[in-house]
Amino acid sequence: MRPTFHFDGENLAETWNKHILPVRHDLATNPLFSDEELAKLIEGNPQAIREVSTMDPKSEDRNSWKRASFTDMSGMEILDAVRGGLLWINVAEAGSFDPRYQAIIDTLLADLAKQVPGLKTFQHRIGILISSPNARVFYHCDIPGQGLMHVRGEKRIWIYPDGEPFLPQEALERVVTGLSYEEIDYDPSFERHATVIDLKPGMGALWPLNYPHRVINGDSLNVSFTVEYWTDEIRRHYLVNLANGVARHFLGVKPRSRAISGPIFAMKAAFAAAWKLSGAKSYFSAKIKPDFEIRKQQKRQKELATGFKEAAE
Repeated sequence: MRPTFHFDGENLAETWNKHILPVRHDLATNPLFSDEELAKLIEGNPQAIREVSTMDPKSEDRNSWKRASFTDMSGMEILDAVRGGLLWINVAEAGSFDPRYQAIIDTLLADLAKQVPGLKTFQHRIGILISSPNARVFYHCDIPGQGLMHVRGEKRIWIYPDGEPFLPQEALERVVTGLSYEEIDYDPSFERHATVIDLKPGMGALWPLNYPHRVINGDSLNVSFTVEYWTDEIRRHYLVNLANGVARHFLGVKPRSRAISGPIFAMKAAFAAAWKLSGAKSYFSAKIKPDFEIRKQQKRQKELATGFKEAAE
């Protein structure tokens, strides 16, 4: 069954990628996001779980973000652990493991393109986020075009403008070069500039490129999916930021231009491409290693849930 999406914006041809765009959808009752289907996806493709994390749910302290890995657990056991613990799971690029999920994001972006003349997107990726009651994701930014569609549970998302002081150029370059993993410095003074959205099933949002954001779950299991895409303009920004980041952080040269066209851009794009092809970006990127391992527990379910909460503290 084809999903439906409604974009709650006026004159999208003029306002697209300049403002936060609320989205409504009908996926809250779609069986692909049921426990049974999610458990099958996880169990059949354990390599799809890009990240498992826990955190301090009471403060915006990114240093409390700890990474984990699952060992010898079924898909349903993993979901039960999330439901009873304090965990955040990213089932990245779910569409490459099951074409039914890929069809969802392809449909969303095709429907959007019908309302935004000239919009051409590529490299569509859907990441399914499964997270515990009261879990949070700390202040960060993403490099591709981004959005979040909410399917189960309730959560609040804060979305902030880009640029100083919310996203300093040096911080963005560190993320693009891989020196840091999406995390950027947060200051409580940013709050008066945030757009706050209380997401319920059937709601979502798309936002302009690189807008920082953070999320806190309500008191229930949450299932959402990320919308990731590229355009030619986004690709150009990426190449410039990569070239500038290498110049600043590796060569000690302060870049002067962020132009995404012209001869200087062409030189930076060629340099950035060569940096990636040489393997240097991968070599210098921050490496993600689990801080602890989560194994199947031969205990009652209540004891299992308590154990995960204690492990997260």
